[in-house]
Amino acid sequence: MRRIISMSLLALTPAAVMATAPAALAASTQQTPRITRVLPMRVSVGAKLAISGKDFKARPKANTVIFRSPNGRLAFAKPRRASRTRLVVVVPAAVARLLVGASGRQRPTRFKLRVIAGRVSKFTIRRLSPVITRRDTTGGDGTSPAVCNDGGSGGDHDGDLLPNGFESSIKTDPCLKDTDLDGVEDGYEQQSARDLNRTSSTPPLPYPGSRPYANALDSSDANVDFDGDGLRLSDEYRLWVRYSADGAVRSARPGSLDDLLYSDGFQYSRNVDAPAAGSLLAWSLDLDDSTKLRDDERDADNDGLGNWDEATGKMTEAWWPSVHNGTVEPKESQYPGIDFLDNEDTAPRFDALVDPDMDGDGVLDGPDDADHDGVSNMFEVRRPGDWNSDAWVGPGVGATPGLNSWAYTNPFNPCKPFESERCHAHPPIGYYDADERPPVGPAPSGSAPTTPDG
Repeated sequence: MRRIISMSLLALTPAAVMATAPAALAASTQQTPRITRVLPMRVSVGAKLAISGKDFKARPKANTVIFRSPNGRLAFAKPRRASRTRLVVVVPAAVARLLVGASGRQRPTRFKLRVIAGRVSKFTIRRLSPVITRRDTTGGDGTSPAVCNDGGSGGDHDGDLLPNGFESSIKTDPCLKDTDLDGVEDGYEQQSARDLNRTSSTPPLPYPGSRPYANALDSSDANVDFDGDGLRLSDEYRLWVRYSADGAVRSARPGSLDDLLYSDGFQYSRNVDAPAAGSLLAWSLDLDDSTKLRDDERDADNDGLGNWDEATGKMTEAWWPSVHNGTVEPKESQYPGIDFLDNEDTAPRFDALVDPDMDGDGVLDGPDDADHDGVSNMFEVRRPGDWNSDAWVGPGVGATPGLNSWAYTNPFNPCKPFESERCHAHPPIGYYDADERPPVGPAPSGSAPTTPDG
């Protein structure tokens, strides 16, 4: 009998191995989820919490968020939305029972978070553990809006510069600065929408509350450019939060929504004169050679480079090959082998739009020289529209220099406008094949031109 059982087990072994192998493989390749960011860091019960990280499940029900109070008690919630890198969860009512302080009074409490997504993440450290407050949903006398019960001043408990009653009327959360969790505060989005619905001679229309306007209830609009000046809603919001005037860092939070320094409802949020024509600063900032600067042409951090150039334009390395892509003019390839200190490579630690000295060397970003070719970023950031005919006569490697060899600029290529000591002595294999023109411009003759496009 024992022999029969043994033979039966041996016969079943291959099938058992084949049946369990996929499960074992899946278990071995599954990664432990990790929380890297939590927004906002102060949130009320019933409000949304955004958790960013890695290796979550794409289906909301496949994830569980655990809230742990300082005394070890737990509350659980399923996220409303989920992706592999982001969960949006509403702080459950069960958390309110854990907000118990002295004499049984509820008080703001810091909670550690953990995510179960197949495997279990570690509990968050302090800087990733939000403070959760109770929320008064009784409405007091039945007519006032639901407001936070943990502080605040006057009629604006969350400090987004919108009164509690007004927030209730437009369905934003009076206890949360950023209701849709897109990184832009409710008050700023509301005011930008009002600005978009007026001209300088007409009063603003009521808040429209839906796209194509900046909308505090739309979590997808932070990267939209509503006023068409090339700056995204989130870009102009950061400039308004950081600066009280161009070049003047705020000493405190903005105290009013009146006359925004940068609004995503106006291309010209302020009446700013362009620098004197012919100057290097005018060359860098005044892109359309007018007498006024749009918001994208202004220089909030006062480093000699325009807002748009530092946010998404010519002071981001990827701009050059994406625009000079060979469709209407010679192709521009990304220079190989050098990691330039630019906005894309260093965000979010650095942000060129609001940081006047990204590499911290004491030289402002405009006069600085990212590619170390001896020509400043302020000069190289602008390749003139006539550069091809200005710098070259005829196609090919044997091209003859034109009138202005300085027109062939690129702040992320040490071989342009001309060969520098940082330019490669021996061209990398395949680089000339990628460029439709050699990367080395004509050698300069004499001194620099008296004007940038001279």
